[in-house]
Amino acid sequence: MPPEVPTMKKVAEVAGVSLGTVSNYMNQPSVVAPATREKVQSAIDRLGYIRNAAARDLKRQGNDGIGLIVPDILNRLFVEIARGAQLASNREGLSLLLANAVYRFTSFHPLATDDQQDQYLDVFAEERVSGILYAAMSDPTAGINRIRGHVRPVVVINYDQPGDWCSVLLDNQQAGRLGGEHLHERGFRRVYFVSPHDVAQPLADRRAGARDAASRLGLDLIEFTADGLWFDDGRRAAEEILRSAPPGERLAFLGATDELALGALSVLRERPELRIPEDVGVMGLEGAHDCQPSDWVSLSSVTVPGHRMGEEAIRLVLDEARPMHRHERLTLPVTMRQGRST
Repeated sequence: MPPEVPTMKKVAEVAGVSLGTVSNYMNQPSVVAPATREKVQSAIDRLGYIRNAAARDLKRQGNDGIGLIVPDILNRLFVEIARGAQLASNREGLSLLLANAVYRFTSFHPLATDDQQDQYLDVFAEERVSGILYAAMSDPTAGINRIRGHVRPVVVINYDQPGDWCSVLLDNQQAGRLGGEHLHERGFRRVYFVSPHDVAQPLADRRAGARDAASRLGLDLIEFTADGLWFDDGRRAAEEILRSAPPGERLAFLGATDELALGALSVLRERPELRIPEDVGVMGLEGAHDCQPSDWVSLSSVTVPGHRMGEEAIRLVLDEARPMHRHERLTLPVTMRQGRST
């Protein structure tokens, strides 16, 4: 295992001073008392600390804050992204400023959304933050171009759109493929992929992945259009599927979100004649539900690398400050998490 790289936070701990004091010593040593300067320098020498030039350059461009815009803080993925980004930015002596855009679908037919993503882009630009991490739900090009004169380093998270920025992505197509492959391994041949229309890029990618697995493995994939993304939508879908499915045929419910899958499980709880997973299997593709001992049946789903996505986004926004920086498109894999539902 490689040795741990010393950080400003570690320097502060060894010197017995605050992180702000170390930052002042690095940037404005004249405001730090001589005795304190000696303690900080001693800690630097002892640890072999070398300051991050990219973080220094970011601070010179604006304040020492990095803005993070997420669609909905209730979604576990964005909680983990925020946590990873916060810890990584703190290690560099930077602050993370979080904006929750409260993105929601007000209608699926026709499609209508309500959110504050663009407003928060403007807020962070006005504050001259050092960089922005933007977990977009739609094409971010126009918004980013609008603020480019105020904030240069921007990293787009969880939305795949080529542009003048770095991207950190989750492999949602892999999630769909994993779902199809896992259900095939568990002996299912008739699989209902349950999702609303492709109103968001992750849904379209999960559908594409499930289609790919079905084509390769010979699954009978039936695509069922749900009314929405949530628990009650999953209940209604499961009730209709069970009414129309051939009697006695083993089947699986593959929900594009974990909420849809949990709704299906709640219907099966009311149908004791149907055994899980012997008669009906259920799986989600979002990784948002953290199985608890109180769950009557643990849900099979995927595990998403949200924490690492946040860390990588901070690394890239720091790299964006370098003169010779080349944009990077980073796609992180998901992993399978089997529960008793399959």
